[in-house]
Amino acid sequence: MNRNCRVLLSAVLMLACNNAEPPMAPIAQEVGADMAPPSGPATNSTLRRTGYSVTGTVALVASNGVAQLTLSSDFSVAQTPGPVLYLNTTNNPNSGQPLRIGALRSRTGAQTYTFQIPPGVRYTWVIIWCDPFNVGMSEAPIAATP
Repeated sequence: MNRNCRVLLSAVLMLACNNAEPPMAPIAQEVGADMAPPSGPATNSTLRRTGYSVTGTVALVASNGVAQLTLSSDFSVAQTPGPVLYLNTTNNPNSGQPLRIGALRSRTGAQTYTFQIPPGVRYTWVIIWCDPFNVGMSEAPIAATP
C-alpha cells in the first residue's frame, strides 16, 4: 500500500472511530501486597495478533477469588492508544462476561497484575484491547479459570 493510501485509510479509521465507546466491563479490584498471591498451576498461552503486532505469552493463576496474570519478558505490543487488559468468556470484551484488568503498564517486557475475580465466572480469554477505538489488538485462549 502506498503512502497516500495509508494516510487516507488512517484518516477514515480516525473518523469512523471518533465516537467509539470502550467495552462496558466491571473493573477488577487490585489485591494489596498484604494478600497472598494465588497458588496452583498456571495456564499459559501465546498471544496472537488480532489487529496489531504482538509477541509473548501470558500465564494466569487463579484460586480463592484471586487471579495473577503475568506477561512474559519477551512481551511486546504495537504502539496504539489505550491498550487495556481484559479477561473474558469470549474473545471480545463487548460480549460475554468481561473483566477489565486495567491499562497496560508497559508495551514491552514482563509485568504482573494481581486482582480479584468474581465467583462463578469461567474465563477463557486474555485480551489486549484498544479502548479508544474499541478494537482488538491481541488475544490468548486460556483454560477456564476455576
